[in-house]
Parts: sequence; C-alpha cells; structure tokens
Amino acid sequence: MNIVLIGGHPKGYEIPFHPKTRSGKIIRKLANEIGIEPEYFDLWDNQKEEDSRVLSSKTLKRLKKIQRDKTRIIALGRYIEKVLIDNGYGCHYLPHPASRDKKYLEILKKGLIKIK
Repeated sequence: MNIVLIGGHPKGYEIPFHPKTRSGKIIRKLANEIGIEPEYFDLWDNQKEEDSRVLSSKTLKRLKKIQRDKTRIIALGRYIEKVLIDNGYGCHYLPHPASRDKKYLEILKKGLIKIK
C-alpha cells in the first residue's frame, strides 16, 4: 500500500520535507531505516496560506486523487490532522518530525513501522 506523509508547507524550499530542514532530515532518515518510500506532500505553499487553513483547489484535487488511489494518508502533527478531517479526509495521525521531545519521535518511528 502506498503511503503519503502530509505536512504544512515546505519551509522555504520547493519540495515537502526538504532534506536540509530538521523535519526533512528526521523523516527521511526514519523512512530509510524502516524501508519505506513514502510520498511527501504539503497542504500549502507558504506560512501565510497555512495560517489561513484554506486548501487550494490544486491541493483538494491532489487529496481526492490520493484518496481514490487508496493511498494511506498520514497527517504529521495535530494541526494537519484537524485540517484534513475538517475537509472530509480520513487520515492517520503521527507526531510531526520536528518535535523536540524524543518521546514523540519514538511514537513517530513506531507508527511508521506499524503502517509499513
């Protein structure tokens, strides 16, 4: 089954969870260790859009395709989970990889292993 990991916005880079960001380094390292090749996806293009919580028609189309393809949707962080649920998309929650609390990073790792 395909997996898509969804975050907020790309933090100044063109791709979600860019390897130069803290989140990107952590999530990509975990995915590699676990042996999964998820798709990385952001709901917005920048902080202003994220603050608005409004999803663009482009994002909504992409989410519908993901849902149709029966791809497992993983919301990284409670904020992302809430936005997805509020827009009618079922998802699984895992903690965001930028968490500074090692407890949440362990939950993230265990959750990715379970989903695999």
